[in-house]
Amino acid sequence: MSNHTTEAPRPVSIYLHVPFCTVRCAYCDFNTYANLESLIPAWELALREELARWASSVAGRPVQTIFLGGGTPSLLEGKAVARILKAIRRDYSLTPDAEITMEANPESVELDRLTAYRAAGVTRISIGVQSLNADELRFLDRLHDANRAARAVELARAATFESISLDLIFGLPRQSLSSWQRTLEGALALAPDHLSCYALTVEEGTPLASRVTAGSVREANSDLVAEMADWTETCLAAAGYAQYEISNFAKPGHTCQHNLVYWRHQEYVGVGPGAHGFVDGVRYAVERSPSRYIDSLSQPGELDGLPSPAIVSQEPIDDTTAALDAIVMGLRLNAGIDMETFEAQHGDAWSAFQPALRWGKDSELLAHAGGRLRLTRKGRRLANELFVLLLEPTLVPVS
Repeated sequence: MSNHTTEAPRPVSIYLHVPFCTVRCAYCDFNTYANLESLIPAWELALREELARWASSVAGRPVQTIFLGGGTPSLLEGKAVARILKAIRRDYSLTPDAEITMEANPESVELDRLTAYRAAGVTRISIGVQSLNADELRFLDRLHDANRAARAVELARAATFESISLDLIFGLPRQSLSSWQRTLEGALALAPDHLSCYALTVEEGTPLASRVTAGSVREANSDLVAEMADWTETCLAAAGYAQYEISNFAKPGHTCQHNLVYWRHQEYVGVGPGAHGFVDGVRYAVERSPSRYIDSLSQPGELDGLPSPAIVSQEPIDDTTAALDAIVMGLRLNAGIDMETFEAQHGDAWSAFQPALRWGKDSELLAHAGGRLRLTRKGRRLANELFVLLLEPTLVPVS
């Protein structure tokens, strides 16, 4: 009898980028385009072609999560989503209990369409509510109001999704603590299974950034944003939502498994215009332009061994970069980093990051207990400062 054991295939996830929107919001820096809905049929064919080209590269690896992000995936017809998921089931090893998430905007969901998504196999819907305040929604260029947001949740529940998640944004210019409290309390009244509560970031190159630079918009006070974040954690804990990542909170059994793939530095196939992927230690980027993306998938070829001709760049991840990614992403999780597991995977890579980690501990941003390294509550507020020092150790203050 042989004592040889075969290592189980590593899981892999799939990210599908849907770049279409009815309106491009001023704060958004994702690869999205308004008024290109006429390209959706050609985009779908190209996407399925790209998926087919990737299939042999991850053959036999179990696919545990799929995420349709955007953009506004809920602009897709139910039949289109069904065809895409059918192609994945045909060519990939999709697990029977795979989590399949789809983003949606309140103004673009109807019961028939949601029911079709659910019938196609989508298990989780993430609704971009952002705010329940009319002035704030106008500032964010959102097309819905509070009533439409509530109606979207009602329709999603009628469509029997296993998990309903709401995305919210706080720390808006001129937003008060009480306004944010009303939005979050209004969202809780809708009884979602999961909440993502993000502090607004002014991203370079967006219309909002231009308005900030011009002085027509002033960013929110950082102390007020921290107060909002503290109140959010307290409020959601009291309501029975466990915080598992800086911005994410879930009822028991409703943690977003796909996002854990990113935070645990695991691998995923990314397809669609502007998507990124990470497979076999290589990080890559896909052509951003929808029209060029569509054209590229009508051509044969690959990029230096990667199977899709739509890939425009790739970067093999060396040991130091892999360790850095594991630290930065792992610290976002409330569970933090298991030191023993990290050392088994990355050896003595800690040494390269000791100055920043020591500063984090001395500044009470990091705590080390029970074999795990975690951000403290203070650390969650100042995480970006720590992450910058991990990326640029020469910037670490000298005590």
